[in-house]
Amino acid sequence: MDLDRYNYLQKRDIKLAQIIPDQMLQVMEMLIHWIFQVGEQNNLEIKTIELAAILSKLYLSKQLIDSDTVDLIGIVSIMIAVKFNECQNKIQMNIQDCVNQCQSKYSSKEITDMEMSLLSLIEYDANMTTITDYYDGEAVQIDLVLFVTLDSEFLYFQKYELYEAIRNFYSKDTSNLSENTKNIISRISAKINQLTANDVSNTPKIKKKIIKKKGLRRSKIYSSQSITL
Repeated sequence: MDLDRYNYLQKRDIKLAQIIPDQMLQVMEMLIHWIFQVGEQNNLEIKTIELAAILSKLYLSKQLIDSDTVDLIGIVSIMIAVKFNECQNKIQMNIQDCVNQCQSKYSSKEITDMEMSLLSLIEYDANMTTITDYYDGEAVQIDLVLFVTLDSEFLYFQKYELYEAIRNFYSKDTSNLSENTKNIISRISAKINQLTANDVSNTPKIKKKIIKKKGLRRSKIYSSQSITL
């Protein structure tokens, strides 16, 4: 990757400075999984899903919110991420789509107010670095990117740190890696082993995959699922 581009991405690489309370972490994980499900159902790009997750995590780290209304943050984060990253793919998402997504749980005014609140928090700049931004022409290891995005254990690492760990996760020679990168790789391995400990084959379910562009079948985002917390 070009050094200037790498430095630019690092400058826009958001690090959560505020600690999310423990009681909110489980709620946050459920929210991020829901964002992933909506994104997968609608063929959203991995960057869009990552960006929506970043926006939700950032908001939850800085604002106190009732767990009963956390899905409002999620759907608004998706809407902003879609507007920012999916314009070339002709995927649209507006206020009414959000109302429908939440099964009219929230009014258009509530959704608009949350959008303004989130945009104000990020100073109307959604150009935040995601892990996939560092893959400059490389094949994206999508399973591992999603793995660290969905798991709160990797919440406070910056995206370039996670990228370095993911890129070298399958490397046999780790002698030239920083201690921080080795630490993240070790955490990922331990988490995968923990989740797959009961498998008969004891083989991690996370496999190397190359992200492939899929044909976009919908002009508007929708989902039959709503988050239940």
